[in-house]
Amino acid sequence: MKIIRIIIPIVLILAITCMDVKAFQVEREIGIVRRFKPDVTVTNLDKNKYKELNLSEDIGERLYSGDSLFTDSEGFALVYFMDKSIAKVKPNSLLIINGDVELSSKVSNTMINLQRGELFLQVQPQGSNEFEVYTSRTLASVKGTDFGSKSDGYVWVEEGQVDVTALNSGQTISLFEEMYAQVDEDGNNIDSGMLSQAQLRNLNTGYDEMATDLIPKEIILKFRDQNGQLREIRVNVYEEGQN
Repeated sequence: MKIIRIIIPIVLILAITCMDVKAFQVEREIGIVRRFKPDVTVTNLDKNKYKELNLSEDIGERLYSGDSLFTDSEGFALVYFMDKSIAKVKPNSLLIINGDVELSSKVSNTMINLQRGELFLQVQPQGSNEFEVYTSRTLASVKGTDFGSKSDGYVWVEEGQVDVTALNSGQTISLFEEMYAQVDEDGNNIDSGMLSQAQLRNLNTGYDEMATDLIPKEIILKFRDQNGQLREIRVNVYEEGQN
């Protein structure tokens, strides 16, 4: 009986401790929809979330792991990630964002599942962080570069380096400045080569929709860490300038 009386309080203490830690665990946003043109919709089936963004109310909409972002035939979106990387999303695109951000550090892992359409990313140097973009055919692993990706398995690099893997065969190649890769429909083989300046300009057409007349501004995001301490992170975002 003495043993039972000792064990029960310990179990209760452990249970209470776990409950307290869990109570302070706050889900961190992975990205922010900083600019967009209608119509753009954010959904998350696991959280019963469906929201068509409104220009007057939803600038700065926060994206969490598992959120989907959809742009219609005239929609554009500019997404800022917590590691200061930027994604420019073209019309008729659908992507799912997954990942995590450590509460007490700048460590983050970001994965974008591009199911439809295309986007262009300016990924900041990642260090120990991970930033990946994948489609039904490809996986693009990035450590800091400017590159574009299409859902049909086409990847191109403006500057920096991207490692592209064909998902079915596992074949991997490295792309550098002004190179492209196309993975076949079965996800087995990769065709790659150099791009001309005309081809590169054509691929980049339309992405300036989200980059004109922007002025920098620093915002402060506040949150509580797992110990209940109030912390903050500073993020540079951009606002539309006055004409």
